[in-house]
Amino acid sequence: MFNLRVKNFGVLKNIDIELGQTNLFIGDNGSGKSTLAKLITVITDITIDEDEIIKRLKDFNIDFLNEECFIQLQEDDELIIEIVGLKIKFSKPRKELVQELEKHEALINLNSLISKAEKESNLDELLNKITKDNKNSLEVLTKFSKNKEHRDNLIDTDKKINIFKSKYIPAERNLISFFNQSLSNIVSAKIPFPKTLLEFSAHYNSARNEIKELDILDMKYKNENSQDRIYYGDYKSNNFLALENSSSGIQSALPLYLTLKYFATKHRNIIIEEPELNLYPKSQIDTVKYMIENRGESSLSIMTHSPYILSILNVLLFAYKASNTNDILNEEISKIIPKEQQIDPDSFSAYLIEDGISKSIKGKSTGMIQENVIDGIGDIIDDEFSELMDIYREFKNDK
Repeated sequence: MFNLRVKNFGVLKNIDIELGQTNLFIGDNGSGKSTLAKLITVITDITIDEDEIIKRLKDFNIDFLNEECFIQLQEDDELIIEIVGLKIKFSKPRKELVQELEKHEALINLNSLISKAEKESNLDELLNKITKDNKNSLEVLTKFSKNKEHRDNLIDTDKKINIFKSKYIPAERNLISFFNQSLSNIVSAKIPFPKTLLEFSAHYNSARNEIKELDILDMKYKNENSQDRIYYGDYKSNNFLALENSSSGIQSALPLYLTLKYFATKHRNIIIEEPELNLYPKSQIDTVKYMIENRGESSLSIMTHSPYILSILNVLLFAYKASNTNDILNEEISKIIPKEQQIDPDSFSAYLIEDGISKSIKGKSTGMIQENVIDGIGDIIDDEFSELMDIYREFKNDK
């Protein structure tokens, strides 16, 4: 369990939260959820050093470090990283881990160059081109190229490094369908596009190349002829639309579905903004179930505005509690909510972010989201409706 404390970082005035396997954050527009989502992504990525932390914050456009800033991340009461003012301090184990990972990253990059070189007809010429600025690496490249066991170990190391990384799924993911096919043109033209969205687009392309088809919201996605197609009805027919011609909900949901499944096999922290974006309430429910079922061992941090998200999370939490009562209940409840979709309340956190301040909305005795939070919007609507009815009754016969 991580504990993150933040003070005076942009709109975040006083944040004190626990990050478990499943974490929920709800709040009004401008409350600080998006800033918190991006900060969690950067601060929980154990593979980056001090300079990279600064760079990542700038890429996210949340470079709010100042003399009054305080950020502290602990794991099981052990300090991981602390930022006071403009100074970044790593714990000794964290610093050693980053240094070790940097060495492995360098070797993996060399291995990637070898793979590229071996596809070229003139291997020596490409190797010389690659190493013209670093003569020592030529010997290393040649050595690794001839050592299959070492290269296999590098691939395994790459997987281990990825586990320590955190990945971010932005709310702007629905733009992917419009510019993804022209990404290379956007980059070459130096259009000032958000770096984080360009990075997400690269992840999306990797995901769609690895996951060629996927069931999504009673439809089927297929990557055919390098085109993203959404099949409706009979999947064997030609009844499909290109992603860019599909509904806004599908354009938002598909990048989420694909990258979540892709990230879950590789990374330990996944941060998702507004999973409900452009989705009908039933589709929001199906999406949450999909996220929980397909996140593997990864932890999820979910930023949302939707009361439907809160309601279905409570259902999944209660399903876990009830199914662990006895074997009979376990079997019966699993028919409704499969075990893979159930959420352990002990590894769940929920917070209201309001004016840059965090407040836990998880019931201490139930382990579920407090009902008054879920019902709050309904109460506002009921109050306004009651006022209207009172006025109507008072003046309906007034001429």
